[in-house]
Order: sequence, then structure tokens, then C-alpha cells
Amino acid sequence: MRMRKLLPLFLLLMMAAVIITGCTQSSQTAAPQADIEPPADDEPPADEPKGEQILRYGASGFNGIFNPIMFENIYDGYISNIIFEKLITHTPEAEFVPAIAEWSLSEDNLTYTFTLKDGIKFSDGTDLTAKDVAFTYMTIAHPSYDGPNAHAVSNLEGYEEYHGKETETFEGIQVIDEKNISFTFKDGMAAPANIECFDYGIMPSDYYAFETWEDFLALIDKPMGSGIMTLDSYEPKQFILLKNNTNYWDPENGAQIDGVLINEVPDESILSALQAGQIDFAQISSSAENLEAAKAMDNINISNYIGNGYTFMCFNTTKPSLGDVRVRQALMHALDRESFIKVQYGEGLGAVGMVPISPASWAFPDISELNPYSFDMEKAAQLMDEAGWLMGPDGYRYKDNQKLTLSWLIYTEAAWPGTLSGMAADTWKQLGVDLSIELMDGNSVIARTIGPEPGKKDFDIYALGFSLEIDPDPTGFLFDDDACVAGGFNASGYKNSEAMDLVRAGKIEFDMEKRAEIYKEWAKIMNEEIPHVIIAYRSEIWGINKRVNDMLIDTYATWDLSLKNVTLD
Repeated sequence: MRMRKLLPLFLLLMMAAVIITGCTQSSQTAAPQADIEPPADDEPPADEPKGEQILRYGASGFNGIFNPIMFENIYDGYISNIIFEKLITHTPEAEFVPAIAEWSLSEDNLTYTFTLKDGIKFSDGTDLTAKDVAFTYMTIAHPSYDGPNAHAVSNLEGYEEYHGKETETFEGIQVIDEKNISFTFKDGMAAPANIECFDYGIMPSDYYAFETWEDFLALIDKPMGSGIMTLDSYEPKQFILLKNNTNYWDPENGAQIDGVLINEVPDESILSALQAGQIDFAQISSSAENLEAAKAMDNINISNYIGNGYTFMCFNTTKPSLGDVRVRQALMHALDRESFIKVQYGEGLGAVGMVPISPASWAFPDISELNPYSFDMEKAAQLMDEAGWLMGPDGYRYKDNQKLTLSWLIYTEAAWPGTLSGMAADTWKQLGVDLSIELMDGNSVIARTIGPEPGKKDFDIYALGFSLEIDPDPTGFLFDDDACVAGGFNASGYKNSEAMDLVRAGKIEFDMEKRAEIYKEWAKIMNEEIPHVIIAYRSEIWGINKRVNDMLIDTYATWDLSLKNVTLD
């Protein structure tokens, strides 16, 4: 499971309170399930959408949280991005550009003023106005908000007063007129990364109006936005069907296809589904074997690139044993990540993770200045001894008469967590660690780790994948002290004032060279302290049927961004 950084990531991810909200199933019509066996005579099932203009996507991991301020993984994020339009978007070159609004920035770099384009309407025909923009962002600031994106508004003027119910007005958000709205950040909070705070779909205030938070959550799988498609039907763990928004406000720039059918297809079935032509595109698990198999298919094109994200392992540093950095470092020296990458991904499709910044980023540091935590059992044993965990006669380590016992939560939707933990079960046993592995689905992992309040998180270790945003600022995510809350992405409980001073300095620095140096220094601290270990950076592989035209998937280009351009042969 990959969480999207939302900013957030899960991550993320993922992948954020991020605890999964109980979803209710929407009203549905029949649609096909993810059956990877070809139908008889290659004819579609009787209930499958007819016509050649339905784009078919295969994936797993959808939670049905189709809401632009609540989703916590990248899969639900794709759906939200198609149904809801945002004030801003970005190019494949990672440059932020206007989407439904132009913007200007005040001389002090604190106030963004957005002017909406003419004629924008939601799919029910009602106008999208500045009131709806204000509603969307004030909902993120609502006292009952328990989603992952509070950081998008927490630095605006008046946030504490509004969120704390001291006032019903939000000083930092000012509706000027129907087309114009301003957002003012607090003094000292001018930051180039602030533009990412406006990367959220706009919700219609009338449709989503609520008296209680439960009222708002009741519509979480019944979305309505102004995007090029609408949700036609949804069957959890089976399919999602999006249909062309026939009321789209800018018909000349709307979708050129009739819809998108997302079938729930497990990772192990993706290649066969692509080969059989049952789906048009999908992400293929990154491995040399899978890449070669995909290259052998004559019906698909392949997109292979360095991903803007990583797989990671989180230590619960509130536990006495894992609160000692020497124990965390010992565990990493006793985990052969180079062999893991060769086994799981293959040569050239992955690299040992060093810091929580993508190698594709302008802020990535010089790796010669980082600790790679190379596989070294002697070093691992030395660190354990220094931490006071001494080997007992039974082959396990003890401190103050307590055995070093750890539990690792493994989500089963992907193969790599099981591979990694299986290797750890061997080498950590040699180190003297009594390791148990708990298998569960990704939602259960998130509920046990990210969801609860600090001190009540029921885990020692978990591992997930995280998709990053363009800017390296980690505010609100895995390495943010303020994200050590119920639903916050920083489930580790780790806090470091020196590191946070650097994060804040990087956030408000407009000189990009200076920003890069600040984040590189911050990354070195995270590399040393490793509350979250970056397991690996990996290449991402997508297979796209040759009948699909003009779909761009790359490091900073997700498939939903190019959906307006897609046509089908």
C-alpha cells in the first residue's frame, strides 16, 4: 500500500487523523468484477459497459474515500483528482501552474489571491464560486476534522481561533467576491512551499453542507465536483466506474473518452490481465522479471522511471527498546537491504534508501555524507551491546531482565513487506531479537499505527510505501513533530527540535540553493536518527495498452493528470 503525501503520502504515503473512517456503500448498478480469466469468445460480460471508449485501469488498494480532503492513499487520490478540480495543478516538469484559478502573491509573500476562471460549474449545474473554495478550506480547519491535511490551513491567520471554536470566522480566508478569494499566512510563514497548500479539490458548499461531522462523512463515497468525470457506480473490492461529466463547464477541454472502469486486480494478476487485454493500463510490481515479461508483450507500451517516493519502515520510538537510536541502527545493520533489493526488484530497479527525499529531487544530498547502514552483523552486535542489550544463554538479548521482543505488522496486498520481514526474521534472530510477524491488510496496519493517539499505538514496527509531493518540505508527514497526533502520519512518536528548526527554516527560505542546503542538513539528521528508515528507492513500471493514446506517466506525471488528452483506438 502506498500512501500519498498530502499535503498530505501514507503516505502516503501514504501516506493524515488518518484513521480510516467507516465508509458506507453507495447506490450501485451492476459492473464487471476483476476477473482475470478471459470471457468466453473474448466477449465482454453482459453487464460490462459497452463501447470502445471506456478506459480500463487495473489496481488494488482503493478504500472508497472519494473526498479531496479526506483520502489517505494514492489510489483514492486518483479518483478524487478526476472528480474534483483544484485551484492549481503542475506540469510533468514539476512546475505549479493555474488550474481553475489564476493567483497573485503579495509583496510580503504572505497573501495569495486567487481569481476563478469564468463559468466553472459543478456536475449538477450549480456555479463554483469563492464561497465553495472557502468552504473547502474551512472544512479542513473545522474543529471536528479528522483527515490528514490540517497542515494545509494550520499556518493561516486565525487558524487556532477558528479550529478551537473561539470564533466562527477564519481570519486568514477572505471571500472578496464570487470570483476572488485570498489566503493569508501568519507572520514569518512566508514560504515557497505554501503554494502546495492549494492542491486540493474544491467541494460544493451546498451539497456538502453539514451540521455534524457524521453528516459530512456520510458523503465520503458519494462525491460531487466540477471535474471531467463523475462517479457512476462503485462496488468495494470489485470496481469503480467513472463516467464522462456531460455537464462539464469547459466542454472543449473535457474528456475525449466515455469513462474509466477501475477493476480491482491484485498485483500478481496485473501482467496476465494486461496480456489478455482485460485492462488497458496498470502499475506493474517493480522487478527485473516483471520488466522482462512486460517487454515481451507486443500489445503494451512501457513507462519505466525513478519514482518520487520510497518504501519505508517505521519504528515506534515510544517503546523503550526502540527509543534508543543504537538499537534502531543495530537493526538496520542486521538487515541486508542490498540483497532484498536484488531479490525483490532486480538489478537497476532499486537502490538502498538513505534519506526521506527522492533521488529525483533538487534537495537530495550527497550520498557520500550519509550512512548506508551496510549489512554488518558485527557492527549490529556491537551497537546492541553498547545499548545494554546483552546476549543471553538462550540466544536472545536481555536488558534489565527483559527480553528484546519485537512485533512487525505486515500488510499483505504487496509482496515486498513479506520478503523484507522474512529476511529480518533470519538475521535479527542471529542478532538475538525475538521477532514476531503479524499479517493483515493495509487498512488494519494504518488503523493500528497512524490512527491512535500517541502512546496508544499498538505496534513496534510497520512498513509501507510513500508517494511524495513535488516540494521536499516534510510538514505534516512522517518526519514532522507536529504530526505525532492521532491520525498523524508520524506514527513513530519521534521528535527532534534541531531537525524541526531546519524544517521551519527550509519552509520559509525563498533562495532555492539555500533551501537545498537546509534540507540536506535535515536529511543527515534523519539518516542518523532513523525513526523512519527509508528501505529503498525504486523504479516504477507501468504497462499501457497500445490502443491508449497520449497517456503520460512519469516521475511527476500521474495518469490522472493527462486523462483529458487520452483517446482510445
